[in-house]
Amino acid sequence: MTEFVHRPYDKIYVRDMIKLSLDDLIGMMSSLEAANAYWVDGVLFASFAMTESEELAKKEMQNEMFLDKIIFAVYENYSKTVKSSTNLEIGVLNMQKSKLYQDLIAWLKTQAIWNE
Repeated sequence: MTEFVHRPYDKIYVRDMIKLSLDDLIGMMSSLEAANAYWVDGVLFASFAMTESEELAKKEMQNEMFLDKIIFAVYENYSKTVKSSTNLEIGVLNMQKSKLYQDLIAWLKTQAIWNE
């Protein structure tokens, strides 16, 4: 039988963090093919990986990940969809049970941009 091993990343590098208004985040997400945002601990967000390369693949094998950016907005309560003031609507996935995303949002809330 195949052996399965869960091995979280040792380190995730985030190149850019962008705090948006809820309307701006919805507008941006609605223009993408996969128009779903994630929700954890009062934050609506999406993360974007860097373009794949052989060098990044080697880093992944060393248990490191690079994110190009995280866009986010404060959104206190989870709902399955969220609408902008101009009636754009996107789906929201509740990722509250993901330890990785819980850690990401806890870290994000400690960054200077959180209070901007």
